[in-house]
Amino acid sequence: MKTVFAVITLFIVSPLHSQIEALFDLKKFHSSESNYIETYLFIYGNTLFENQDSNFNNKGVGVLQYIENEKKQIIAHEKYIIKEQSDYVEKEGIIDLQRFPVSNGKFTIFLEIKDINDTNNTEKYQEEFSIFDTNEPYFSDLELLDSYWKEVEGENNKSELTKSGYHMVPLVTNYFGDEFEKLAYYLEIYNMNNIDSTESLLLKQFIRIKGTDKIAGQYNKIKKVPTLGIYPVLNVFDINNLPTGNYELCIQLKDRKNELLCERIIDFQRTNLKNSMKLDRLNAVQIHNTFVSKIPVDSLTESINCLSPIATRLELNIIDKKNKNISDTLKRQFLYSFWLNRQPENPELGWLKYKGEVKKSDQLFSTKVRRGYETDMGRTFLKYGPPNTITDRPNEPSAYPYQIWHYYKIGKFNNKRFIFYMPDLGSNEYTTLHSTLQGEYFNRNWKTDLHRRNTPGRSVDNMQNPNDSQWGSNSNTFFVNP
Repeated sequence: MKTVFAVITLFIVSPLHSQIEALFDLKKFHSSESNYIETYLFIYGNTLFENQDSNFNNKGVGVLQYIENEKKQIIAHEKYIIKEQSDYVEKEGIIDLQRFPVSNGKFTIFLEIKDINDTNNTEKYQEEFSIFDTNEPYFSDLELLDSYWKEVEGENNKSELTKSGYHMVPLVTNYFGDEFEKLAYYLEIYNMNNIDSTESLLLKQFIRIKGTDKIAGQYNKIKKVPTLGIYPVLNVFDINNLPTGNYELCIQLKDRKNELLCERIIDFQRTNLKNSMKLDRLNAVQIHNTFVSKIPVDSLTESINCLSPIATRLELNIIDKKNKNISDTLKRQFLYSFWLNRQPENPELGWLKYKGEVKKSDQLFSTKVRRGYETDMGRTFLKYGPPNTITDRPNEPSAYPYQIWHYYKIGKFNNKRFIFYMPDLGSNEYTTLHSTLQGEYFNRNWKTDLHRRNTPGRSVDNMQNPNDSQWGSNSNTFFVNP
């Protein structure tokens, strides 16, 4: 059940409710009193609170975590409900941290998550782990951080998020997309005071290109550390200039003879499209005898504009605001750099494949005034590919014409839906009404908006399901079970 990044992805699927998605991980630490583990559960916000039956006022999940020893005895447990209705949670998500003291031995942790409105909708997961004391120096597990801040002296709000004088919010993923500017992490070094030496030891922290012994650029820090019983390490690497690729974060403790005492390594993946998309850096892009040098001048602007469905924010800034004001040479350099970053082994092939999909989107979704890629359906088609199923309802008596697109899988997410509708009844262009995919348009009142043609006076604050009482309406049924 583990992903390649050792973070558990959980999916709860119910025929009555939308999918709840979560990430789970655990880390092992030691304190002066005992060993303990921390468990991190991240639940995506709009999958937690977008329930298909909007009559439910309380929406959330019940969580049960418990630990068994080798004798099948429960040594620790927590049972609680995660329930929140703030805008932050709906758009982002909840991070839940639990801390359990454990002794030496082998253990199994069990996790159960269930929808509080549907107790039959339950997902279970279990993982084995072990903890054994040693007198040799060793590292705790390495905790990636979403954010951290120093504890204010005298404040009275210590919690499980507090360690070594800092409040730390864990990051439950090893994927650093384009939005990340820093890689922050925390770990602890134990038993250095057992070494027969009063001299400091050497702590090396570096980022290495995965599969090689090569350190990535200047991502290398070396410092002396005192020989203490417990020594905390909190560090940040600025990864703004770390290129797209697969890497290893490596932490090593060495003695004065440069002999390795202990080591901790975690894999992570980086996607970085920022640096290449700054106009002042494109002048260095060589385009002679490449595919972009063959594109006719009168097709350059359109060739760039059609990239908007799959472009990053920085790329969109160039496409939307500067495309008309830059030279033809710079346009060619932008286009080549765009595909070189996505398919470095063959950027021309990446462009030709995408160009074919743009032509399909024109055939399927273009209108009298818009190219296919400019429509909501065309953008979705180009960004995520064709859906696995389409439910087309052009003539339902109580609703505007609508279509439901169902994707079995989009990236790391399963079972995602889009609903498009045509409120003007004449343009033949469907616009996005609602989606269950993170980052897409989320509309909790989509049922009201879909049926507004027959209920024009309905308040958007009315959270009842108008299509439940409309003759001939099937939108809710098709949306849940397309």
